[in-house]
Amino acid sequence: MSLMRAFLKKELLQTLRDPRMRRVLFIAPLFQLTLFGVALSHEVRNVRLAAVLAPADQGLRDIYQRAIASRWFVAAEVQGEDPFEWIRSGQADAVLVSPPGGLTRAVGRGQADLQLLINAQNVLRAQAVEGYIRSIVPRVFHPEGGGAMGGVRFDVRALYNPTFETSVYMVPGVMCILVCIVTILLTAMSVAREREIGTLEMLISAPVRPWEIVLGKTVPFVSLGMLQVPLILGAAMILFGIPMRGPLWMLLLAAFFFVSTTVALGLLISTLAQNQQQAMLGSFLFLFPAVLLSGLMFPIENMPWAMRMLTELNPLSHFVALLRNILLKGGDLGFFLKHVAALAALAGLSSALALKRFRTTLG
Repeated sequence: MSLMRAFLKKELLQTLRDPRMRRVLFIAPLFQLTLFGVALSHEVRNVRLAAVLAPADQGLRDIYQRAIASRWFVAAEVQGEDPFEWIRSGQADAVLVSPPGGLTRAVGRGQADLQLLINAQNVLRAQAVEGYIRSIVPRVFHPEGGGAMGGVRFDVRALYNPTFETSVYMVPGVMCILVCIVTILLTAMSVAREREIGTLEMLISAPVRPWEIVLGKTVPFVSLGMLQVPLILGAAMILFGIPMRGPLWMLLLAAFFFVSTTVALGLLISTLAQNQQQAMLGSFLFLFPAVLLSGLMFPIENMPWAMRMLTELNPLSHFVALLRNILLKGGDLGFFLKHVAALAALAGLSSALALKRFRTTLG
């Protein structure tokens, strides 16, 4: 027993002696618990709703205003006159379209067909939006014998996922995670391994500049990450029937900036680790919150304002949005430029921080 106590004491002291391990064991869990408890929710809120209103159509206007007042919806800021383009470009999540002459007149004639266009990429979110609207309509129209819907018939058009396949929404996000895991882990563990076995000192003593070492350690992993993209994309299309509606150049350019960012983050993590074990642990400490705050499982729109701002610093959230937009919607140019610019900025910032830390480590 005395020998066992000595072993236990030795392992505990060795683990707790490292300040990095103390932060991982005691501070990181509390931080993540607070972060996820505040940010993550399956409630469907902040749905961007627009309406195509006929002149003097008070009925549809009342439905729209009641929807906004319910706090399930927010008013969508749209440009142009095409409701399908509003949803394709991401300006709106759902659009109410009145029948010719307006919904109010149609109810009076007994032929009220209200069209609801929904972005059905997220099946659960689309079904919840339809349910919300169906619950609002009877509060506006109450004609005699109008039925539960107040004489209004729904014509629901589920865009981009008409068969309500969950895999259509989930698989593009899983593709992003696979690329992210491989690039971050490989880069972080590769540099940490060099330090652990002592070959990093040989690189330092060689007539090579720090930025040349960084390029030599990152370019191969950027290439490997880019090789993964068509492999994973092909598997998703063959096994799950994921469509490819956008141009390939959009997807490859977005993937390049995303892979560059994740490789730079892997290098940054490696500069904070002393060995491969710490590099792997640091990678998963980044990946776990990055995945949960990416919009893969929990809609970003449901998160508090501060958390939504935090997701702007998450490369996964931008690439998940880009991949879904390109594969399922055909790739809206404005949406593409916005998120690619964000990825490019994150790639530049991550690379600058990694290079600075790497120089400090070499010094």
